[in-house]
Amino acid sequence: MDPESKAVKVGLGREVPDEAENHLNALGSILEKATLDATQLFDNCLNLLVKQLGVDRAVMVRLTDLGLEAFWWAEAVHPSMGDTLHSPESSFCPKVLERPNRTLVIRDAAAEPQWRNEPGHLDLGIRSYIGTALREGGRTIGVLSVQHGEPRIFSRSAIALVNAVANLLSRTLEVEALKHELRLTRDSLDLTSAVVEDSALNSPTSGLPNQRYLEVWLRANLFMAKRRGEPMGVVMWHWPESPRRRKVLKECAESLRGEDLLVDLGRDRFLLLLPHTGQHGAQILVGRLRERIGEIAMGGTFWETELDDPQLRMALHRCETALQESVDKQDQALAWRFLRPEDVVGPEEVS
Repeated sequence: MDPESKAVKVGLGREVPDEAENHLNALGSILEKATLDATQLFDNCLNLLVKQLGVDRAVMVRLTDLGLEAFWWAEAVHPSMGDTLHSPESSFCPKVLERPNRTLVIRDAAAEPQWRNEPGHLDLGIRSYIGTALREGGRTIGVLSVQHGEPRIFSRSAIALVNAVANLLSRTLEVEALKHELRLTRDSLDLTSAVVEDSALNSPTSGLPNQRYLEVWLRANLFMAKRRGEPMGVVMWHWPESPRRRKVLKECAESLRGEDLLVDLGRDRFLLLLPHTGQHGAQILVGRLRERIGEIAMGGTFWETELDDPQLRMALHRCETALQESVDKQDQALAWRFLRPEDVVGPEEVS
């Protein structure tokens, strides 16, 4: 069958069996290579799409805090369209993300009123396109797309191939994310073991983890909080030395939940960190702690995943401000200071 007659059949909606079988065989040849690492798999899959579908480019785009970013791609030898890699937000990717449960198929953007005035066509020269969402743990994390500078009549098997590759790549991204989390968990376990073996991570006066321990703990736990999109309660207080202080602090530390952390910051200052905890839960937990410590001035805030810095400096500054407010009022209460838009500053501005 000549290429023109095949295109006519596909255009009429009738499947071409040998084309579908060809796509499946090509994908199967990749899956047979069980030793491929993630980067090799990305490379092979995207090159497969370019070759099998005869398109200019196959691109994996991910959602980041700064917007869309092309992080893996493959191209034909002589692409017929312009460079879309530096402007994924101007391509059709945002349209895919608006309806992530559907595959976006464009056969000729120049001929379709819905697409002819879109920047993907006007600015980047994309005329034909297939885009489908990439997922991780049920969340949409990006887009897999194939792009071409000329019209293409995509068959059902071509669309199915793109979806199959997207599912494969999504599972691979999930596995890589799990590996990363396992590495962080291992680091946390190593840290816990080091506390037992290395007294340098504990305060000699209180026996609690010290600031050095806190710095290492934050690397893993702030990453996990950001990944989960969960706030972290942060409470600070000043408690001068007394005969009963060490015993009470030990009791407080032993009563905490497994992920909570009580830190001796030095100079009679203490910090309580409460991962994945909202204000209501924090009030309850701090109330139990105050039953042991007594009625003293405290300052609290919440580390916010989207706006706070990854070193906790802004949150600590808010804690200190709230603590001073409680001291000034002389009411021995827990004062809260929440993140406001005007509090968001560059890291260099945070003392």
